[in-house]
Amino acid sequence: MWFLRNLIWLVIMFVVVMFGYQNMKETVTAVYLGGHVYRDVSANIALFLAFVFGMATAFCLTLFQHLRIRSAVSRVNRENQDLKRELDQLRNLPLEDLRLGEEGGATGR
Repeated sequence: MWFLRNLIWLVIMFVVVMFGYQNMKETVTAVYLGGHVYRDVSANIALFLAFVFGMATAFCLTLFQHLRIRSAVSRVNRENQDLKRELDQLRNLPLEDLRLGEEGGATGR
């Protein structure tokens, strides 16, 4: 399995390098970023920056989702511990009122 995963990464890296090599001399006429206009920027740099901004956005969204899920799991674990504690307390109640062998609850004496 590790071999297949590494092979897929190798193919992806090869495609990215070939794409960059084939578009080395291409330029983007204008890039609007942060209120500034950058003219005649290399296409590879423009694509790389778009990739970085997209990955940063995806990272932030995933991080917030991960934190929300961890919070929910912690809440459920606390609830589970409280219920276990309550169950243990109920199991340890004294058996004073328990009358064995009687249907109506009266002693058979």
